[in-house]
Amino acid sequence: MLAQGFDVVIVGARCAGSPLAAMLARQGVNVAVVERATFPRDTLSTHIFEADGLAFLDRLGVTDQLHATGAPFMMRSNSRAEDFQFNVKWPQRAGDVGGSASVRRTLLDPILVGAAEQAGAEVRMAADVTGLVQDGGRVTGVRVRNRGREDELRARLVVGADGRNSTVANLVAARKYNVVPNQRFAYWAFFEGANMPAEPTNVFHRWADKFVIAAAADNGLYQVIVIPELAELPRFRANLERSFMDHALSCEPVAEALEGAQRVGKLFGMVHYNGFFRDPCGPGWMLVGDAGHFKDPSPGRGIGDAFAQVDTAVPAIVEGLGGSPETQDEALARWGRWRDHEFSDHYWFANDLGKAGRVPAVFPQMVADLHDKGQIGRFLDLFTHREKPSQVLNAARLFGSAGRLLRHQHQGRRALLNEVRTLVGENARHQFLNRRHAYATPAETLKPAGATEVDATSTA
Repeated sequence: MLAQGFDVVIVGARCAGSPLAAMLARQGVNVAVVERATFPRDTLSTHIFEADGLAFLDRLGVTDQLHATGAPFMMRSNSRAEDFQFNVKWPQRAGDVGGSASVRRTLLDPILVGAAEQAGAEVRMAADVTGLVQDGGRVTGVRVRNRGREDELRARLVVGADGRNSTVANLVAARKYNVVPNQRFAYWAFFEGANMPAEPTNVFHRWADKFVIAAAADNGLYQVIVIPELAELPRFRANLERSFMDHALSCEPVAEALEGAQRVGKLFGMVHYNGFFRDPCGPGWMLVGDAGHFKDPSPGRGIGDAFAQVDTAVPAIVEGLGGSPETQDEALARWGRWRDHEFSDHYWFANDLGKAGRVPAVFPQMVADLHDKGQIGRFLDLFTHREKPSQVLNAARLFGSAGRLLRHQHQGRRALLNEVRTLVGENARHQFLNRRHAYATPAETLKPAGATEVDATSTA
């Protein structure tokens, strides 16, 4: 077995692993990346990322390559919360290059790997991690099998960037906490010949039992995502094509876009998934991206979340490498606390969006009130992580919007008050869980977090 030494070994080369490798290598860190797939290889993903993700990729230096895919940088959002609808420009900040984009992962991931290689990282594709190298309880490397040969890659730090079913997370026995099972499922497809608006616009409509997202994608394609309630799953399985189109065409702007369009390729689906946090780090290891935290995909934040974590992980890793093992552990622990603090608010918001049934009646009123006050950009910035739900959809706004509803509706007042009481109670419980985590059992922690690869079980 051949042994090689690096500063950092990153397991996983997708939206967390490759950008992390590129940014570390640019700072002189000796980095190896191991990825079990060979690219291009599709993965289950919304493919969508927002303004903060586009700005990150611009700093990474790959904007020209994104433009070359033909994916427009969308500048408008057509949104609906029950009966309230609005169509506005995405808010932009200094350094932004667009509002949102949809780039299929078969195109995006090779771009990211290329950035890592160009920066000087050593990338090994079709390489399976078979075990950890440890010394006195500290992770000091990984064992890798590649084309029948086994190597040992030693490093000061091993990073798991290998998705929801992370091999690294399982090998270090990272605990899951605040686990939430899905109440909806998702199917998506791409269409050619769509009648898209002159100004590229993403669609985000959530009403009654319906949930539809759509976006202009790469190569002139139009992406449509439907997110039905789990109770609808038997009907979808009985006739997937018809059920998908019925749900998609119930959304007016999508129906207009798809008139005369043809589907390209298969339907892709995510049927079972859990939201969770995992222990973020330990002696000689850390988890980034979906390996450490996954939330309901309704807001389309998986790619953007990975980029945000990478941005802050780089200085923590560099600081740790410059000191003792204890210094490294302290730097990564601070990063882990930041991660939980940064993402916990958005985690519960995403889970609320992904619940079955209608959104609470007061929610569209809160959105309408923000719009009327010229602050709808703050709501959209919930989807860029530039605003926190607890600050935008706070208690004062909840009670104010509920009061306006009560003044104008003469029926259902008791139901509305009960709904507000439930929301306040749920928020209190979430804040408690942010401080006192509800840990899954070891057996539950090891259960698969849902399919992540595109195969016969996820396509039709």
